[in-house]
Parts: sequence; C-alpha cells; structure tokens
Amino acid sequence: MESEMSRTAEPEQDIRNTMSRGSAAFNRTKQTMQQAYDKSSRAIGGTYNQALAFGRQNPGKATLIAFGIGVGVGMLLLSSSKRQSRVRRYGAPIVNALSNMAVEFIRNL
Repeated sequence: MESEMSRTAEPEQDIRNTMSRGSAAFNRTKQTMQQAYDKSSRAIGGTYNQALAFGRQNPGKATLIAFGIGVGVGMLLLSSSKRQSRVRRYGAPIVNALSNMAVEFIRNL
C-alpha cells in the first residue's frame, strides 16, 4: 500500500518540479525581454530626439530629406507597375543615393 502511495506522489512531485522550472524560465525570459525593451526604447527615444533637434536646426535639409524619401518610396511603389524596367534602371540608384544622404545627415547630428 505504501509503495502505491509513493508511486502516485512521485509523478505529482515531478509535475511540481517541472512547473517550478518552467515558471522560473518564464520569469527569466520575461525579465530579459523587459530589459531589451527598455534599452531599445531609450535608444529609439534618443534617436527621435536627435532627429527632432536636427529638423529644428536645419528645416531646409530636413524638408529635402523628407522629400527625397517620399520620391524614393514613390519610385519603389511604382516599380510594381508595368514600367518596371525604366523605374528599376533609375529608381534603385536614386533611392540608394537618397538613403545614403539621409544616413549621413543623421550621423552628423
């Protein structure tokens, strides 16, 4: 009789141990994800503030960058239409040049 009780207690203990380990792993994962989210949020917030400051200090450049990005996105959207060959020929270099310019402006903030 006692052996039957110990057999039923062992699976329950195994289940509790497994649940405890799973809960601990979940909590560690949750903490790690929260730290990564906080770090990313701070970095993005800082970049956003730099971009706003750049836009306030250089409204002309910011307008040209926004216009260039708009042209690039427009050309990318047009590339899915029937004029693919002409857009691909001119669109890719224009988009690359504009994106490089934007990256350089932001890096120099």
